[in-house]
Amino acid sequence: MTTDLICLLALALWSIPLNHIPALGRAAKAGVAWAASNREESVDGPPWVGRADRAQRNHHDNLAMIATVILIAQITGQNDGITANAAIAILAFRIVHSVTYLAGIGPVRSLAYIGSIIGLGVIVWRILT
Repeated sequence: MTTDLICLLALALWSIPLNHIPALGRAAKAGVAWAASNREESVDGPPWVGRADRAQRNHHDNLAMIATVILIAQITGQNDGITANAAIAILAFRIVHSVTYLAGIGPVRSLAYIGSIIGLGVIVWRILT
């Protein structure tokens, strides 16, 4: 498996903690009975829980685009050392983005997002050249 695909797999698996962090925060506030129920009543939790929801949504919104670009590079044989390094950068920036989103560190979160978009642009550039 190529470095690009390993990074894509890691990004897909990063969805697992992002899916559970908001629920754990709500369960800590509402209790085990609420967590084990059908959750008919919504629990907001502390501010970081809302940020965790938004980080999760942002990750899922961007994952399809990232996966599409990486897979196109693989299928067309346009993957190389440059796309591998770009995929590593995307993975690192997306994890930093999620963690800083959760922590409420807006400027770093924004820079990490921009970094991941630049990495994505590099892969697109390699596909088109």
